[in-house]
Amino acid sequence: MGKKDKDTSDEPPPLNLNIGVMGHVDSGKTSLVKALSTTLSTASLDRAPQSQARGITLDLGFSSFRAPLPEHLDGEGDLQFTLVDCPGHASLIRTIIGGAQIIDAMVLVVDIIKGVQPQTAECLVIGEITTHDLIIALNKVDQIAEEERPAAIETATKKLRRQLASSKFRDAPVVACAACVGGEKVAAVGRSELKSESIGLDELVATLRKRARVPKRDIEGPFFFAIDHCFPIRGQGTVVTGTALRGQCRVGDSVELPALGVEKKVKSMQMFRRPAKAIRCGDRAGLCLAQLDAAAIERGVVAAPGSVPGLTAVLALVRKVRFFRGRTDTERTFHVTLGHTTTVATAYFFGASELNDTAVPTFDSEREYVYQEKLEDRLQWCLLKFEAKVRCQLDALVIGSHLESDAAMADACRIAFHGRLVERAEGDAIGEKIRLYKLKRKVGLVAKLGDPCVSTNGDMGVRDVVGKDLFARETNMAQFVGCSTVSCVSSRRWRLHETTSPRRRRRATLITTQAPDPGRDGRGRQAVLGLWQRGQVPRPVRGPDGRAARREIIFSLQEVRLFVVKGAAPG
Repeated sequence: MGKKDKDTSDEPPPLNLNIGVMGHVDSGKTSLVKALSTTLSTASLDRAPQSQARGITLDLGFSSFRAPLPEHLDGEGDLQFTLVDCPGHASLIRTIIGGAQIIDAMVLVVDIIKGVQPQTAECLVIGEITTHDLIIALNKVDQIAEEERPAAIETATKKLRRQLASSKFRDAPVVACAACVGGEKVAAVGRSELKSESIGLDELVATLRKRARVPKRDIEGPFFFAIDHCFPIRGQGTVVTGTALRGQCRVGDSVELPALGVEKKVKSMQMFRRPAKAIRCGDRAGLCLAQLDAAAIERGVVAAPGSVPGLTAVLALVRKVRFFRGRTDTERTFHVTLGHTTTVATAYFFGASELNDTAVPTFDSEREYVYQEKLEDRLQWCLLKFEAKVRCQLDALVIGSHLESDAAMADACRIAFHGRLVERAEGDAIGEKIRLYKLKRKVGLVAKLGDPCVSTNGDMGVRDVVGKDLFARETNMAQFVGCSTVSCVSSRRWRLHETTSPRRRRRATLITTQAPDPGRDGRGRQAVLGLWQRGQVPRPVRGPDGRAARREIIFSLQEVRLFVVKGAAPG
């Protein structure tokens, strides 16, 4: 926001694409970013003293370069690539996931000597969740003798193709490069100009331009800006830097910081040291706000006033990450990332069976859904209850992880599920908004069939069945009496009643139909008709082997299902 910057506010705004640069620690990501970048932000190239002392990236870094707009894209300005330099160490996975949620495409940096390493694989998982476009930078080719280099590049490329065969990036382009010949550490740390020779960077830039696509962006919605850094400027105010994820904003607009509950006016704005009058969804920028304490903000949100409510529970559509091998029990806590915010939430999974029957997944509050014991390998609903209030877009990307045992799972995928938020679910969502039921399995005997009857279309059947041994003597039957049931033998709905045998004073279960046409399907008609013709109604039912007919029964709060097993009636 300095006064020395040249006024370029009348220039056509560039088309900005956010490129995530990811990979395993020490694969050369930051040196590659430095070699490509022409404009650096205040947070770039490991400027923090801790990063320089340890020689690794500890936080998100941002820089950019411009290139001519390719012919397949429309516009008047240049094409600007904002490079998001993500950490590569396993312990910084939260920062990596947060940075990945603002990218449009991804450059995966792979050390040609070491190949795919644990965090390389985890970055691939994040890439599959967040983007559809990936370019592989096969880095450090300068460490291989020049005469052996082509064969080594071919071998490494074939190996990468095999490893990516089952992913959506199986056809991703591979560009061999060396960001800084013989001086990766020198290039990665410090602010001096890069003097060393580079290899393959022109090809990498050409590949980025060729594959550049304008992502779908919501420019008309209320303004939403994800903050990643914040710092004060004496005499001007506090600058918050970040990425616009929805809507647009102009100098002079009033914006809200929901976490602080305050509104501020935008005094000025810049895009990589160039003054700007307005920004829109997809742009990387810095906003200068007056009378704001920079110490109160680290990560957060700037938004249109009143557009971002605090959320304590949300409903999401999620899928399991196929590489995750940890526990995914319902009512288990996960680390849930929404934008730059990672918080702890309890997850309740349900509705996978019902979604299989739906072409367009929409939540129906009037419908009852099957409660799931754990996360399944298909699309399903998930209720997330946060331990702390979060603020995000209602259609935000959600990523659930297990991060509490970083050391134990450093070599395994820690990302459990991903999806999109659908709607907020405040209060006691289960019971009020979400109706769940469990299926319970019990086994009993069909003791007797009631008097036979004839339906309107001439089918023979019965209206009631007496079962036994379904419940223990001490079972509280009140929770089951009146439950609707479904017989898979006759495909009819039944209702449970409690009855007592007059001779033995033993409790039995009377199951009666709710319709005058039991046994419409062939198996049910044949079974009932065969028993009736042999005079076995209403005597105890016997199977063809002479033993009592046995059926397996599933009880739930909604329905009871009967399944024919060995020794059952014929048909």
